[in-house]
Order: sequence, then structure tokens, then C-alpha cells
Amino acid sequence: MEKIDWSRLFHAYGMATDTPGHLRALVSEDEAATRAAVAHLEGAVIHQGTPWTVTPPAALVVAGLLDDPRTVRSVAQPFAVGEEPAARPLRAILLDFLAEMAEAAQPDVPEEELRAAAYPHGRERDIADLAARMFAGGEEDEDDEDGNDEGDWDEEVADAAIAQAMLELRVIAPALIGPVSARLGDDDPRVRSSAAEALAAITEITSPVVDSAGSS
Repeated sequence: MEKIDWSRLFHAYGMATDTPGHLRALVSEDEAATRAAVAHLEGAVIHQGTPWTVTPPAALVVAGLLDDPRTVRSVAQPFAVGEEPAARPLRAILLDFLAEMAEAAQPDVPEEELRAAAYPHGRERDIADLAARMFAGGEEDEDDEDGNDEGDWDEEVADAAIAQAMLELRVIAPALIGPVSARLGDDDPRVRSSAAEALAAITEITSPVVDSAGSS
């Protein structure tokens, strides 16, 4: 975790300098901190199915925690709705996050299409630096003097960053298969079920998608 420059990554709500602390808190004895960490994973690292530049490295850290015995305990689900249980094994919650991560990589979208969005012609700029400027902007950046919203460049940079995150998720997917597969034999049936779902989703993004022209 220490080898990652989290200050150059971002999630749905800003720069990802707070993410390492949340990842450590996942296996903390502080129950409130662990709940907050789960909420950070589910609400910021991935937000409504959208990945950000912090999502791939965070997923690798989460996969590395699956064997930790401290993930056996149950934790309150911050966004439980309807008939979903109020609490689940933390290990199952982490596996659910990895499944959502894999789905966020949009396995049905051809890689060539993602690359076109990730690296728009003439816009080869440092996304981390641009993101820092976006999130550091104050109210004066939200509207121009004519009442219009931010320039189109913000949207293009965000779209490019998301597409790059999707591509990176596909790159790291093979490294997740081992830790997730190991949980198929977990003592808890809820964990086994989540592991099976996560493995299916991860396996899907490890297979290249062929575009309509027949190239991968």
C-alpha cells in the first residue's frame, strides 16, 4: 500500500489521500472505523457502478485482505435496503465489492472502444493533475460569469479517467482470481456464495471482448 502514490488518484468525492486510512481500517478493531471504511469502498471507491482511478489499486488491497482472520466478523452494511441483512461477514462484503468492481469494468464493451474514450486524440494530458485542479476548485469554478456550468473539458477528463480505470481493472483482474477462488471453500456459506459471484464477474473481464470489426 505504501508504494502507491494515492495523492495522484481520485474517487467519486475527491483525491484519494483518505483511501489508505480506510483500507487499513477494514481490519481495525475500531468498529465505527470499519463501518466507515466499508461505506468508503461502496460509496466513493466505486460510486453507483462507476470506477475511478483509485479503484484498481484499492481492489488489489482488498483482495489481499480476504485471508485476514479479522474479516470473518460481521459488519453493518451502510447501504442495506429492503430485505438485505443489516450486517454481513466483512469477508463477504469485500467479495461483493470485488464483484461490483468487475462489473464496473463493463466486460461487454470492446477494449478498442474503451481505449478511444480513455485517450481522446489531442487530449493527452495528466489526468491526475487535472483531477486535482477539478477537486480543488471553489465555487467560482462551478459557474462562469454567464451562468454556464464548468467547461466541457471537465467532463471529457472525467470520462477519460473512468475509461482508464476500466482498462486498468481488466489488467489487474487475473491477480484477483487466486485470492477470490480461495474463498470458495470458506466455512461460511455466505462467503462462499459471494466468492462464486465475484469469481464469475472477474473471470468475465479477463476474457477479451471482440468488437464488431472482429478485432479484440
